[in-house]
Amino acid sequence: MTKYILQRLGFALLTLVIIVFVVYLTVDIFSDNPFVKQFEAAITTSGDRNNSGGATDKGNIYDIAKPLFEKSVIHHLIPYKIEDWNDPWVKDHWIDQKMNPLLRFGYWIADLFDKERPFGLPYNDSIFANTKSNTIPEFYFKYIKFSLIISLPSFVISALIGVTLGIFAGYKRGSLFDSFINAFTLIFVALPSFIIAPIVISFMLKYFGVAPRFLNPESENDLSIYTTGQFVLSWTPPILVIVLGSLSGYISFTRNQIITVLTSNYVLIAKTKGIGNVEIFFKYVLRNISIPLAAVFIPSYIGLLSGSFIVETYWNVPGISKALIQAFPTGEINLIMFSTVLFTALGLFTSIIVDVSYTILDPRIKYGSNSGFDFITKLKIRRQRNKMYKIKEDL
Repeated sequence: MTKYILQRLGFALLTLVIIVFVVYLTVDIFSDNPFVKQFEAAITTSGDRNNSGGATDKGNIYDIAKPLFEKSVIHHLIPYKIEDWNDPWVKDHWIDQKMNPLLRFGYWIADLFDKERPFGLPYNDSIFANTKSNTIPEFYFKYIKFSLIISLPSFVISALIGVTLGIFAGYKRGSLFDSFINAFTLIFVALPSFIIAPIVISFMLKYFGVAPRFLNPESENDLSIYTTGQFVLSWTPPILVIVLGSLSGYISFTRNQIITVLTSNYVLIAKTKGIGNVEIFFKYVLRNISIPLAAVFIPSYIGLLSGSFIVETYWNVPGISKALIQAFPTGEINLIMFSTVLFTALGLFTSIIVDVSYTILDPRIKYGSNSGFDFITKLKIRRQRNKMYKIKEDL
């Protein structure tokens, strides 16, 4: 078991490195230097102000360019050092240069282990100033807690209701109740959240007077005006939208698992022995559906946590979507990479936890046994086969 876990951790780490490498290169290649854009905008504005579209003198251009050049060097966007500014050629051509993506990736790896600024710094200094943050992880986790307020209750509610309805639908397969559940599932699978959200907003506003606004529990202004009940009520609509969107997945998955187990040989044999339905459910059905359900629950929650952008935008939730909205327009590669590392690592390592939990849910499952047939063995067999073919051809 220990050997198996170590192997899975090794493969997970390798997968994480590959994904991070590919994402970093993709973002770096297709994003521009934001400080060059600032420089070009400043030159245009300065020229318009000085002589209604005329050229700005070179000294003024260099004064504008120098701090932006230094920021580009600090963020490893151009292949220069700060002292290279004294070179006249660099002064005139730095905006056309771009650091090699592989070299820049190496600098980013080095920044990961920087105690003062892990994951580097954002291009826009105001991002930290607005949230009173000092590092990218600190900045990101100031937003993620608001996403948890919405996503965690949504996950618990949708999982409990979805599994319960799926069990009943599986046991009552072909009945009117099963048909109703199937229709409900199809409707909410087909409807995207950006269609459900306006309907929920209109319903809550008309019948409950709840405005489409997320009340912030850390806002002094909101705390002084609204009660605890009003806070919870303002969180209900976005939670409801996520529940409706994810409920159908849990229902259909659980229903299919129930039907598979109920039609299996060991359940049919148990029925012929006169074992009651309740005992069959707890002894055979629940035990066997818990394993695939365990494999779905944790990954589905990570998907909810990282994918509720539409809901957070509709209700102006200061969650993860806010952080990423600030990152993508300006190509904030360090913010994007932190999000990539966080959710990729969560996905990979939770899959290991799920695999290990199988042995707890069903002691019959064992890990660590070797089939004796691996990739190297396959290569050896293929090589021997090719030699045999060659000998036959020679004969």
